[in-house]
Amino acid sequence: MKMNKITQMLCVAGLTMASASAFALEAWNGQEGGDTYEVIFDGSVYSNAWWVGATNCPGTAEQDQGANPWRKVRDASATEMSQYGNPTVCEIAGDGTQNHYVDYDSSRDYLAGDIVLANGMTYKTAKATPAHSFAPAENNPWVVYAPPPVWSSSTTYNQGDKVQKNGVMYEALFYTINNDPSLAENQNPEGNNGHPWKPLGPVQSYSQDQIDHAPALDLNTLYPANSLVKYNGKNYQSSVMVQKVKPDDVTPWAVYMDWSGTKERVGTPKNPWPKQFYAPYVDFTLNMQPDLVGLAKNQNVNHFTMAFMVAKDANTCVPTWGTAYSVTNYAQYSKIKALREAGGDIMVSIGGANNAPLAAACHNVNDLAQHYYDIVENLNLQVLDFDIEGNWLADKESIQRRNAAVKVVQDRWAAEGRHIGVWYTLPVLPTGLTHEGMEVLQDAKDQGVVLTGVNVMAMDYGNVQCQSANTEGQNIHGKCATSAIDNLFAQVKGLYPEKSAAQVYAMLGTTPMIGYNDVQGEVFYLSDARLVYQQAKDYGLGMIGAWSMARDQPGVSGQVSAEHSGMTPEQAPLYAYSQIFAPITSGSAAPVATNTPPVANAGMAQQVNGTGVITLDGSASTDKEGDSLTYQWKQISGPAVTLQNSNSAKATFSVAQPVTNAVYTFSLTVSDSEGSTTAQTSVNVIDASKPVAPSISIEPSYTVNAGESLTLTAKVTDPDTLAADLHYQWANPAGLPVAPVQGAASNTEVITAPQVTADTRFTVDVTVTDNTGLTDTATTTILVKAKAAATGYDYVYPQSSEKYVAGTKVLGSDGSIYQCKPFPYSGWCGQASWAYAPATGTNWQDAWDKQ
Repeated sequence: MKMNKITQMLCVAGLTMASASAFALEAWNGQEGGDTYEVIFDGSVYSNAWWVGATNCPGTAEQDQGANPWRKVRDASATEMSQYGNPTVCEIAGDGTQNHYVDYDSSRDYLAGDIVLANGMTYKTAKATPAHSFAPAENNPWVVYAPPPVWSSSTTYNQGDKVQKNGVMYEALFYTINNDPSLAENQNPEGNNGHPWKPLGPVQSYSQDQIDHAPALDLNTLYPANSLVKYNGKNYQSSVMVQKVKPDDVTPWAVYMDWSGTKERVGTPKNPWPKQFYAPYVDFTLNMQPDLVGLAKNQNVNHFTMAFMVAKDANTCVPTWGTAYSVTNYAQYSKIKALREAGGDIMVSIGGANNAPLAAACHNVNDLAQHYYDIVENLNLQVLDFDIEGNWLADKESIQRRNAAVKVVQDRWAAEGRHIGVWYTLPVLPTGLTHEGMEVLQDAKDQGVVLTGVNVMAMDYGNVQCQSANTEGQNIHGKCATSAIDNLFAQVKGLYPEKSAAQVYAMLGTTPMIGYNDVQGEVFYLSDARLVYQQAKDYGLGMIGAWSMARDQPGVSGQVSAEHSGMTPEQAPLYAYSQIFAPITSGSAAPVATNTPPVANAGMAQQVNGTGVITLDGSASTDKEGDSLTYQWKQISGPAVTLQNSNSAKATFSVAQPVTNAVYTFSLTVSDSEGSTTAQTSVNVIDASKPVAPSISIEPSYTVNAGESLTLTAKVTDPDTLAADLHYQWANPAGLPVAPVQGAASNTEVITAPQVTADTRFTVDVTVTDNTGLTDTATTTILVKAKAAATGYDYVYPQSSEKYVAGTKVLGSDGSIYQCKPFPYSGWCGQASWAYAPATGTNWQDAWDKQ
């Protein structure tokens, strides 16, 4: 699921067309954005007159009204100050800033509780730590000695594997095979160029006598790197200079963030989570946030999934809200506190489609586990969600690290006697989870992770069977969602055969993207929502979600937006989807649907002989609730005629004689007791005794590069033949590949320009025939430009695909050169050609850059 960053920026700039709704009253805490806030400060209620920044303090507004947007509205009541707080100073404490800490120095001693900076992160030591002992984010400096193996081209290496070649040691930074570490193009000294091997320096070798008679470890000795000692009958080698550390000691350093005051800012939940719940996603980084308390009180939506918590950047192991906002002191936390005081609660979703997940940026499992623990502890969470999608669904390194860290933190929670629910949210198809999604779950099970549930993103299928635009009421998208759950059940049951069917269903969740989806042609209507709700109720699913709460309102019809569903107010009024889904939390029946307007159907366009009576037929119009309908026909264009029975489903008319060929357009408005819709139809009236030949035209010439596709489109006019009754015949020369044409009534064809050594012209004819047998022909020429022979590539795709790494260049089938993207995307370059073949694979842009 995606955050719309463009929309965020537009909101800040005041450029979105949607009106901004006022925020609920809250204490001032550095609120920032272009919407209208109401905040309490020093006994008064303030509202912003324009875009407000986090550094604009209400306490200084009166002295600086030209630059400070806050304006006093009224005095705050004692009840309001008690409920929301009453800050009196402009400083915001506990903002998570780490810059005042000093860099770690391996040559100095540290006391228990000391905090240092290392690799852009802060660490705190739990006990006194001598110089040259444990370093932050590093493993125990003693490793069991074993001669490093010699690199082999046929061996698969994973992160952390070490090899030697020509007397030099190398460490694999990620999965690699057949990439010689001694070659400069495969080396990655700083870990930042996408190549797989990090040089470690000369191989440290020992004589057999040194190995057999290694001295016993002396904790008071300062050992240089590559020292060999014996401990508990085994030989160990030091990776760095070290003292006062045993090989089985555990590091005292843990990743640290200043969470001071966060627990108080977010409040404490009053109630446990129910077994079944509706928890729509809230894009917690948008400026316009929903009124959570109002939704709980007025719509019975009491639980929300706040999205998305991600790493500060791809190389910084620090959690943030969407890379932009602090997780320790976010201004929007007051909304969570107010919701909890009203009896509701939230869970946090870590991951998402955009930005780097913590599991990718944090390379140390213990650091990652500490972050997960701190997030739950300081945000007072009872449930945690991990959203794994996009490129990260195939990143085995981060998947394995995440599962390992979740296992670590679950063991810690178990030791403390508490249970935290853990959900994994994954993309899905109507056929169930993808292969990558199943691998995530299999690895989680293998590592001992206990999942509360598996939630699937029932959206953006990219599947022709889920194309549902203009099919309201047919439940096409809803059936794709229910099919996904049916197949997910079989997959999860296969992973956990010991669980009963009811237990497996309770582990499943479904989260549709309400309204218009990102994939063109996919729309999730209210009727789809009712189908999904009914399945969840009948099967006892554990969760229904929605992407997203901010989208549960009407907007510009057909538009995909972060701020509305793209549905009209008639199709889906404010909170219509939530009104369907919310009852799953309490187990009550879904509310009766509000009236849906009828669907007007004015019938197909007609072509008729004007000598007889002509009938307009609107009897195919429908009403979902079965209400009584009224009809009203009206002429829109064409020579004036008199309509008979214009207030009936079927109306008739006649045209003046002798017949003059003409097109008549009519509208039909169909109404029930509460609403109406209108449809149009046209009638092409002809004199059948005087057929008119069609007229066809096409661009006289086209130019296209070799290897590229070109669409040819002919334009036809024929006053006495419907477009559906015209037949086309394309005449193409040899050597000009043409895509298959569906049927004879196609005025377009797609050609693929052949590879030519010199510029070449081709001539194409197209003939149209109408239903009286009259014809017309048009001709065009196509100039195919020869492509210069490509140079500077390593392979012709898919030659030697097993050798593709970051930076590899290949010659694609279109004659262009493509370069394999850096890690983690490079792992896809050699995968299945149907998905990753340059220029033609369904997902080729995930793996390749066109040069």
